[in-house]
Amino acid sequence: MLWFESLLFYGCEEQEQVKDDADISLLPTIVERVVLPKLTVISENIWDPFSTTQTSRMVAIVQKLIDGYPSVVNAENKNTQMLLKALLLRMRRTLDDDVFMPLYPKNILENKNSGPYLFFQRQFWSSVKLLGNFLQWYGILSNKTLQELSIDGLLNRYILMAFQNSEYGEDSIKKAQSVIACFPKQWFTNLTGDKTISQLENFCRYLVHLADTIYRNSIGCSDVEKRNAREHIKQIIKLLASIRALDHAVTVANDHNVKEFKILIEGK
Repeated sequence: MLWFESLLFYGCEEQEQVKDDADISLLPTIVERVVLPKLTVISENIWDPFSTTQTSRMVAIVQKLIDGYPSVVNAENKNTQMLLKALLLRMRRTLDDDVFMPLYPKNILENKNSGPYLFFQRQFWSSVKLLGNFLQWYGILSNKTLQELSIDGLLNRYILMAFQNSEYGEDSIKKAQSVIACFPKQWFTNLTGDKTISQLENFCRYLVHLADTIYRNSIGCSDVEKRNAREHIKQIIKLLASIRALDHAVTVANDHNVKEFKILIEGK
């Protein structure tokens, strides 16, 4: 923009600039004293964490400032700290005030054209969307903070409750795939051993229970339904392996006599 170019070349002459010329720090100073406070106000009062477009734009501009002005936009800078605090407070306020997961008896949700079923589905997918928006801040907010907000505050508190109130079958597997797709892959690439991050333990136990329930529901069914159930169990093993929950993946494979375990986890 023209104003940016005007500031960028302010004080520049044909002769070589003096290194300690105050004009050189004009743009970083404006970023610190004008742009960061403005973004803080936007974070507190305008940004909607449920909006993927708004979140993507906020993440992009904050990341651009971090990359372009590292001497100003860093953890030691007071205005940067205020911006990050505003972002966190807005996300926590969204969790406390704007997320709602209805609890209906399963028999009410059997009618997939009913109002309660459609409302339940809408609330579930809006929570998954919010999970993905929260995790766009990976690399800007600390892993500890992100995991507290996204896993403890959203997945374990709301989304898992919806899973436990849903049908146990292909629909639940697709929903679990959508949740896992939100997670940064970097969370799992550096893990050693056979356990995933501790906050995902409840989610893993749900997936193990899902596999057991799918198997029990297939008992006495036709061969086609039994084959479908077995394929669903294999998908669950893959999901567990994708988040490095190998201990739970092994449990499911052993309990249901899945011989292709190594092929499944290598193809994760």
